[in-house]
Amino acid sequence: MESSKLKISVIGCGWLGMPLCLQLIKNGFEVISTTTTKSKLALKTRYFELVLFDVTKMPPSQSLTLVDVIIYNIPPLGLGEVEQFFNTINPIVTPIPKIIFISSTSVYGKSLGSINEDSELLPTSKNGNNLKITENYLRSRFKQITILRPGGLIGENRHPIHFLKGKSGLTSGKELLHLVHRDDCIESITQIIKKHIWNEDINLVNDIRIQKEEYYTKEALRLGLVPPQYINNPEINPTNISNEKAKNILGIQFKTLW
Repeated sequence: MESSKLKISVIGCGWLGMPLCLQLIKNGFEVISTTTTKSKLALKTRYFELVLFDVTKMPPSQSLTLVDVIIYNIPPLGLGEVEQFFNTINPIVTPIPKIIFISSTSVYGKSLGSINEDSELLPTSKNGNNLKITENYLRSRFKQITILRPGGLIGENRHPIHFLKGKSGLTSGKELLHLVHRDDCIESITQIIKKHIWNEDINLVNDIRIQKEEYYTKEALRLGLVPPQYINNPEINPTNISNEKAKNILGIQFKTLW
């Protein structure tokens, strides 16, 4: 099947999912997506097919799974809720959809030094652990799956400093920054589909590697916000996640964040 005829299901039409759907349409793909918000359903007659769906409450319709590619873009859930969705895909139906799973750099962990996609996953948070379990489950179930691990998302109307402004007692100041622009995520997903890049794990993080304390203090002052206050918590071997694979196989040139 020609790439321009591919049907793509985007599970989760939120801050990342909506512009992703629009970009996929511009590239000639047929798109169906999901929302948990009834007011968004009017979009289906203007842009693409949009259906009401909550992965935690209902099984998906066949229109969401009888596609060529499923992009699973849902915040971290327990394995049981993830299985509830993917177990509805009939393993004997041809073709079985290819999967792009939006994971996170939180699957790695802290104080690990320089790491890449082949490094051991040692998550220190509940979300990171859920994502690690989900990654393993999906690899065991699907033959063609690519896992994206974006850092903290930044972009239009969204900047982490708005969640951190004025906070005190933060302990992560000496950790290294791992952010990625929404546009880079969208372009990466598009390139995976167009270039048929499957069975890969790919980190999506910007080139900037300065301490979080320095970056967020400067960004708060630039935007006229109260800077967050960090506890002096030395970090001897901060995790430093490589983005070279994304550059090499996807051709991504990450946007600057300053």
